[in-house]
Amino acid sequence: MTITLDSSQKPVVTVPEPPQSGLLGRLSVGQKLLLAGLTLAIPASLLLVNSLNSQRNQANQLQKQLTGQSYLEPLAQTQYGLRSARVPALGFLNGDPASLTSFKERAERTLHNIDQAIAVAQATGNSEAATQLKKIRSAFDSLYQTTLKKGLNSKAYTDANNKILNGQLAPLFTSVANKYRMNFVQDDQSRNLVQMTTLTLASRLPQIGASFAEGINAATAAEKQGGKLTDIQRLTLDFTVRNGEAAQKEIQSAVETITGQNQNVSPDLKAKFDQLAQATAKDFTLLRTNLVQSPTANLKPAQVRQYANDYLPVQYAAYTAANSEIGNVLRARLARTNQRFLELLLFSLVIALLVGRLLYAIARSITRPLGTLTSAAQRLAQGNYDVQTPVTTNDEIGTLSNSFNAAAAQLRANAERGALERAEAQRLQQNIGEFLNVTMDIAEGDLTQRGKVTEDVLGNVVDSINLMAEELADTLKDVQHASQSVTSGSQAMLGTTEQIERGAASTTEQARRVAQQAQDVNARIQEMARAAQVSAETARQALLASQQGQEAVTSTLSGMAEIRSSSQSVAGRIQSLAQRSEQIQEIVDSISHIASQTNLLSLHASIEAAGAGEAGNRFAIVADEVRRLADESTQATQSIAQVISSVQAEIRDVAQSIRLSTQQVEQGYEVAGQAGERLRQIGQLSEESAKLAAEISNAATEQVRGVQDMGQGVQQIAQIAEQSQQSVQQSRSAAEHLQGLAQQLSQSLTRFKLPS
Repeated sequence: MTITLDSSQKPVVTVPEPPQSGLLGRLSVGQKLLLAGLTLAIPASLLLVNSLNSQRNQANQLQKQLTGQSYLEPLAQTQYGLRSARVPALGFLNGDPASLTSFKERAERTLHNIDQAIAVAQATGNSEAATQLKKIRSAFDSLYQTTLKKGLNSKAYTDANNKILNGQLAPLFTSVANKYRMNFVQDDQSRNLVQMTTLTLASRLPQIGASFAEGINAATAAEKQGGKLTDIQRLTLDFTVRNGEAAQKEIQSAVETITGQNQNVSPDLKAKFDQLAQATAKDFTLLRTNLVQSPTANLKPAQVRQYANDYLPVQYAAYTAANSEIGNVLRARLARTNQRFLELLLFSLVIALLVGRLLYAIARSITRPLGTLTSAAQRLAQGNYDVQTPVTTNDEIGTLSNSFNAAAAQLRANAERGALERAEAQRLQQNIGEFLNVTMDIAEGDLTQRGKVTEDVLGNVVDSINLMAEELADTLKDVQHASQSVTSGSQAMLGTTEQIERGAASTTEQARRVAQQAQDVNARIQEMARAAQVSAETARQALLASQQGQEAVTSTLSGMAEIRSSSQSVAGRIQSLAQRSEQIQEIVDSISHIASQTNLLSLHASIEAAGAGEAGNRFAIVADEVRRLADESTQATQSIAQVISSVQAEIRDVAQSIRLSTQQVEQGYEVAGQAGERLRQIGQLSEESAKLAAEISNAATEQVRGVQDMGQGVQQIAQIAEQSQQSVQQSRSAAEHLQGLAQQLSQSLTRFKLPS
């Protein structure tokens, strides 16, 4: 702002145009405050939105897990139907026609349950589960129709039923749990509940049921064998019962782990599993006591079937309780998550309203006094020096208002002093003319000239100019000396730049050599990456070989099972042959007894013939012939008895050999099963090895890219070194140019006349 006088000697204020500024300079104070508020509010809003999204994602995950939990009940009903249909099916195949009606009802209900599970899977878009359930339905329907035609025996039905339960249905529980991420719940209690429901119960409940199926088959065989079981049948039943007891112990251990982690577990859950443990212990004790350990089977097939029918509801009541507990836990966590989401949303809205209200109040407290101050400044700029602004705050705006009022008062005082200064200005103009002559001489280079010092304002200026001329003369002397020093320094700088230039050239050469070495390292790492890829392919081939070995062991197990069945059949036939030999021995004993009686009778006849005299001679001859025939019969029966004794001894030896062979077959079956398990573990290790080899290959590839990047970096260093060399050359040119300028400066200073 400048102040001038018009023709009426009245001050006129001229306000310059505001300089051009950036974006912030073009914004008003209110807009700047709004921008500052947004700058602070945006990060806070992002944090709140992130928290809200986290809660929403967690709720979506829980809802997805609840969807997976809803699948488990139809799958459990399908498993229950497959097992419940097995009990009457075994009765029907073992000769109980009354079981046919129950088998048909349960089989039709099972097919209906599978159809419902398929509908649930299709309605929720789970095509994989729907496809697997359709395969299960097809397999069970085929088994159902074959059973109605009695196209298989009870053992074949049990094996086919177990194949559907363990080979097709049990993996579906795990598949559902993985698809809906039910194994990724946060707390250990829920995770253990899911694992117990989808893994332990899904696989161990059918294993317990297999003990009852084997018990039904054993009781049926005992009934056909006169109430006795063979050693093989006892061992088989004892083996399945032991497996069932181990499965029950695993279930009970999982329940104890869950109840130990959290005391708030539903009492109904623990009660159902306690009831299951008690029923399992009681039924397995009955099977072991009356079939395995008793020399005579004391259980009828109908009794064992009744045990199985009573036991199944207890099992699946426990399963339903566990599944309900999972749903309760997930729904409770979903409710808490939704509540936290609503609380966070409400908190965000309240904070936003409070912050907005606070920012508005702060903006009003700043913009209102600034508006008043701006209006007063505009009036002051128009020449109204009597303007005053009210001071209502103690902050910087209040200080600015006080300063504005003081400035306005100062301007009024300056206007009053203007008249006095105009008179002095005329005298000053005259003195200025005299001083201009002196300054012209000084401007031409004569630094020995000095102006006249007066008592007015110009006197101080003249005195200052005189002092400046003296200082300038001294400075020019120093410049002459400095020019000489610059000339010497520029020469030294030229020498230094030559050394730097040689160093930059050496650096460029070294960088090129390092770049070549980096290329060599890159080639070697690429070879290592190709070797890692070959290793990954070898690991995949090892995995394929282990899988083929596992399939071979599976085939071996099937063959061992057929051998076990054949050996059991041979043992039964040998036992029947032994019974037939004992019957022959009884017949031989009867013949021997008849021969003895005949011999005694012939003796009595001879005595009677001797007492009869002549009349009894012919009768005596007949008696002798009868006695000889009786003796020959006795000898023949003795020979037959010896032969039969030998045959019986051989039969006993064969039976003993058959029992030993059967035991060896059982041991071979167990060893083959263990081999299958080891091959499965080898397959898992091979799979992990293949994954590790693939990771090594990927890491080698990353190293190749890293070395390539390093090579590029070294090339960039070489380029920078070359650029540095060029910069040094430019510096040398600048030093030469500086030396020339110093020489020109020395020549220019020669025109000044300096005091001695």
